[in-house]
Amino acid sequence: MNSFEFNKIAGGVLVALLLVVCIDKLSNILYAPELPEHAAVETEADAHSDADVGGGHDAPEVSMAALLAGADLEDGEGQFKKCKSCHTIESGGANGTGPNLYGIVGNAQAHSADFGYSAVLSDLGGTWTFEELDAFLTSPKTYANGTKMTFRGISDGEDRANLIAWLNTQSDAPLALPAVAEPVADEAAEDMTDTHDDAADAADDAADDASDTGDDMMDDVTEAADEMVDDVSEAADDAMDSASDALDDMSESATDAIDDMTGSATDATGGTAVAGSAAVAMIAAGSVEDGESVSRKCSSCHTFDEGDGNRVGPNLWNVVDKPIASDPDYSYSDAMEAEGGNWTYDRLWTYLMDPKAEIPGTKMGFRGISDEEDLASLILYMRDQSNEPTPLPGAE
Repeated sequence: MNSFEFNKIAGGVLVALLLVVCIDKLSNILYAPELPEHAAVETEADAHSDADVGGGHDAPEVSMAALLAGADLEDGEGQFKKCKSCHTIESGGANGTGPNLYGIVGNAQAHSADFGYSAVLSDLGGTWTFEELDAFLTSPKTYANGTKMTFRGISDGEDRANLIAWLNTQSDAPLALPAVAEPVADEAAEDMTDTHDDAADAADDAADDASDTGDDMMDDVTEAADEMVDDVSEAADDAMDSASDALDDMSESATDAIDDMTGSATDATGGTAVAGSAAVAMIAAGSVEDGESVSRKCSSCHTFDEGDGNRVGPNLWNVVDKPIASDPDYSYSDAMEAEGGNWTYDRLWTYLMDPKAEIPGTKMGFRGISDEEDLASLILYMRDQSNEPTPLPGAE
């Protein structure tokens, strides 16, 4: 199949999807059922409101701090696919339709000097804290009316928390996650005294709203039409993003296959890949001070001090030569549980260089450390976090 035929098929699928969405929205507008104001037969149970039986209170919302504490970084990386058609995330990456987002958490809201922001976003002058990012990603146009960003937002709080937590890891100095506040005592008992007054007020408001229905019908139709246009646009954007993602995945797979073949040939002919004793030699020549600086990339998910608790990832005190997946208080992925063996210097080297390639299925969303000097210094620093550091093989 040539590219022209593929484009015709893809275009036909997109047109069909757009027609389905348009017809669905239009039918909802034209044939929306009119519900009666009162039930045909009112039972005794209908005469009592939820407030009368204590059932009128919504379940408390989970705070963003609590959602961030339990965030799934792997899912957060998947959520970023919604953004990658307009943004890059790599350190030093170029701006696209939107600015590069490396180090966005904790940065100024108009942080990129090379990007032309909308006036409303430039005038905010604030910082992208966890809370501000949550509000913005819920509905960009509500947060900054007039922004050039056309993305409609992410309505699911867990999806937003996973994305924000993953964005926090894409930084030279990730921020510590916000503390989870203690639950506030329920005030339902105090609210019970106002229930009947509230019910009466609600009835009056309903009567007033009914009198305005005729005036509001045209506004509702206009709003529904606007939403239909937005949904059609979003469906088209999603389809294009999916096609782009598929092409990106195919390109990455081909590149990985070529890299694997090249790497195999290089190893067979005595190439320069760092492994075994060479990795240990680089670790021995590393800098504990530099390693501590590199460890800041890990601090949003891990602690390093003795006795500190687990976070998104386990505590890393005395991790060198420790059995893999051995912390009884941490829930590891099935892939990590099944791994076996110890965190030797060689094993730490290959894992931290590319976690997902070394242990497919790991929950760790960190992409790895490609700079070998940084990697060597980090492992040397991790070795130092122990009462009895594990000796380096061959070191004097």
